Amino acid sequence: MLNEIEKRIIGEAYTSSRPLENLTTLCDDYGGRFAGTEENREAAEYIMGIYEEYGLGDPRLEPFTFQGCEVGESSLRVRGPTAKDVPTLTLPMTPSGSAEGELVAVETASDLESLDAEGKIILGTNRLPLRACVEAGAVGFVWMHPFPMMGPPTGVVPQLVPAVSIKHEDGLMLRRLIDLRGSVSVEFQTGCEVFERESWNVCGDVKGDGDDGYVLLGGHYDGHEIAQAAFDCGAACMAVTEMGRILNTVSDGLDGDVRVVCFSAEEFGFWGSRDYAKRHADEMTDMLFTYQLDCNGGHEPQMATVDYWPELEPFYARLRNDLGLPMPFDQRMGPGDSRAFHELGVPTGSIIDYREPGRLPLLKTVRHTEYDTVDKINLRHLQDDVAIGAISTTRMLASKDWPRHRSKEEVDELKRRLSD
Repeated sequence: MLNEIEKRIIGEAYTSSRPLENLTTLCDDYGGRFAGTEENREAAEYIMGIYEEYGLGDPRLEPFTFQGCEVGESSLRVRGPTAKDVPTLTLPMTPSGSAEGELVAVETASDLESLDAEGKIILGTNRLPLRACVEAGAVGFVWMHPFPMMGPPTGVVPQLVPAVSIKHEDGLMLRRLIDLRGSVSVEFQTGCEVFERESWNVCGDVKGDGDDGYVLLGGHYDGHEIAQAAFDCGAACMAVTEMGRILNTVSDGLDGDVRVVCFSAEEFGFWGSRDYAKRHADEMTDMLFTYQLDCNGGHEPQMATVDYWPELEPFYARLRNDLGLPMPFDQRMGPGDSRAFHELGVPTGSIIDYREPGRLPLLKTVRHTEYDTVDKINLRHLQDDVAIGAISTTRMLASKDWPRHRSKEEVDELKRRLSD
């Protein structure tokens, strides 16, 4: 059953269109918010302005530096047996340079074990691990999107060999050439300047009426250079910001504090969340839980996940029943920004669009493609995210038997079990 404060939260969550309105401004005015760029900084200031409007405590930008890049042009040309140019996308953090040689198609990482890849360029699907390709002798990497009608995908890669991406349909064409002609020679060039950049976490607080620790509500506002990054991950930031607004209206009924943080540079390796965990290291023991939203607010039902905390299953069963939502629930590793806190033993979780476990279902979404635009976001599902996050936060703060943090040994043991 919902108590009076929770009913107020529900009323606010489902009568407000601000999350989508704010997201529309974030996406239409500030683009993909590629970490370290001017639009990334302007987006951070815009989000901080929302915090100020909503009355969150101590709204601020926390700067940090990270290894970033400026992406340049790339090209791919089939030299023979049929000469043609194939449109490409430069993958962030790839070395600038060129590669040429025989193109070989590889389906899975295990195929590399029997492949003579020395001096060759690998055409990979399903995001083959680049490091394994290089260890097998590859001098270049071409990533075709594993699904049609998505365009060439983007994503940060290790600084190993020149790497580009192409759309699924062009990848199929290249594979047909290999099958029909036996050998296909290609050459490609990449341009990418790698250097230290600065970005900013956007932080604000809700001060409760108790001292029973705090819950951190987070998501990352940076995206990639090719789209608006609405699904991955502007919607997350606007959802947690709305949670902060609503929880601030009932702060006198909260048994602890709430922190709202929109992280940056997640796409480059979770730099923002890692900096936050280090900067606030002496406060980590007071963190009861963190939600790190990512790829939410789309057209699938919204689901809650926790990073392998089976004792929380009854908590989420009650929440689902009280909210009257389908709200699937699963035990799985959360998105990138969860990891800085998971490593410290903090209970972590996420709210995401429903999908089966594994990486492949995530690749079926518009994330990391030019089609990740604000029109893909569903207001009702954003409202569901806000309701799930805000109501569960009040209950976490009020709980008298909330799970303790894991020790480092317990974290390491869990990681070993998951890797087996």
